[in-house]
Amino acid sequence: MNDNTFHNNDFDQLREQMSILKQKLNQQEIVNERLLRKSMSSRFSWIKNYVWGQIILVPFLLIILFFGHKAMGLSWWLYAFMAVMLVGDVTVDYWINRIPKAELMNNDLLQVGEHLARMKRYRAIAFCIAILMVIIWVIWLVLELLRVSQTAEPQSFLQGVASGGLIGAVIGGVIGLGIAILVFRKMQKTNDDIIDQIDALRQE
Repeated sequence: MNDNTFHNNDFDQLREQMSILKQKLNQQEIVNERLLRKSMSSRFSWIKNYVWGQIILVPFLLIILFFGHKAMGLSWWLYAFMAVMLVGDVTVDYWINRIPKAELMNNDLLQVGEHLARMKRYRAIAFCIAILMVIIWVIWLVLELLRVSQTAEPQSFLQGVASGGLIGAVIGGVIGLGIAILVFRKMQKTNDDIIDQIDALRQE
């Protein structure tokens, strides 16, 4: 057996080993991608649950506030503004945060990452608009409560409720704003974490 035969055998063995290594790497990449897709679906579940919780809660809020407006003689224009604001906010939240599970599990990861990046931008815009609407609503509500408090009979039940409502509106507005900011930041961080995982896998 000459040297060329030895060299050819070595080359064939090396090529076979490289082929096996490549297959293992491809299999590992497929496993990592599947794990990432399952992780994405799991991490997005709390956002979906949050949005559906909003959808379920809105009708109850509208009913309660309807009777509250009626009992206190608040402006029905204020109620209409609040109803449109709530329904619009929930509808936009659903539209922005909706990402089908099939897309997470099957679409190209680059496309998924771009979808998540767009979601972040739209969510930030919607959040700013929502905060502006809430500020307008709180100011309008305070003015309405002041009107009721000033026109109600002195030391009457209605005047007491209106006065208490003024304090509650301010405190509730501050607490609600704080919660909204926390939820918004957590949603954005969820997107960031998943995008970082996608980038890391693509670099590998």
